[in-house]
Amino acid sequence: MPGPALTHSRKTRRLVILGSMLLMILLGIIALVWWNDHRQTPLASTRPASGQSLRIERPGFSAITLRKQLDEQWRIVEPCELPTNSQRLQPLLDALAPASHSYASSEVDLEAAGLITPEALVFLDEQRLALGGTDLSGERRYLQRGERVEFVPEWLLSMLNGGLSALATLEVFPDGLEALDAAPSETDNSPLPALDPDSLALWRTLTAQQIVAWPLADTETAVGSRQLTADIAGQSSVLTLHDFQRFVAIRFENSGCAYILSRTSLPDTVFP
Repeated sequence: MPGPALTHSRKTRRLVILGSMLLMILLGIIALVWWNDHRQTPLASTRPASGQSLRIERPGFSAITLRKQLDEQWRIVEPCELPTNSQRLQPLLDALAPASHSYASSEVDLEAAGLITPEALVFLDEQRLALGGTDLSGERRYLQRGERVEFVPEWLLSMLNGGLSALATLEVFPDGLEALDAAPSETDNSPLPALDPDSLALWRTLTAQQIVAWPLADTETAVGSRQLTADIAGQSSVLTLHDFQRFVAIRFENSGCAYILSRTSLPDTVFP
């Protein structure tokens, strides 16, 4: 007959085996619950969207096109040339990456999801992404990618609607400013007083409230203008300050955009 020590050893081994089996069953149940939950609740991908060009189209607004440069940095090229704000652009690219889960378009009520008449269209290279309405939680938006529908964060539309102001750097002279000289106004050929050289440092840090496509839409006519010649990185650039009743628009020559600032934010008293 087995001794007491051998019997105790067998009982211990059985308990260990039984405990291991129970642990494996418990882990299996946890894994099944996790998989089922994530299958029903799509998660955003952690992979950033890849591509060389990005085009944003919104009803009633000028299209915005960005392209990746040779140095792998994105730059706005339409409706004008502008450096991008990478801290804002990167979350946008992350949100546009393919989601971990999606639904076939045939399984989704596209009209109810707002995808028949999208709020915005994004073209990542040649891929069309349509942004629709929010789901019942109000925290996610429908996005159609080809024949699949997925969810993206609700704030994505707000960022797209921010337009150039949300995607570009707002500094008027992001490449530096070495000199700024006054030029005769467009309506008066008499010479104007030179700008105060002590204010050059303030001009270098001038930041716009908005960047908008030019010409401005649905706004009053400018009551005056003044041209300046800026020395930027060794190159001469002509810019015009357009004076409106509520703000000033600064536009570089041949640019399709303008920087919008309050009249009081200009370092010099440019307009009487």
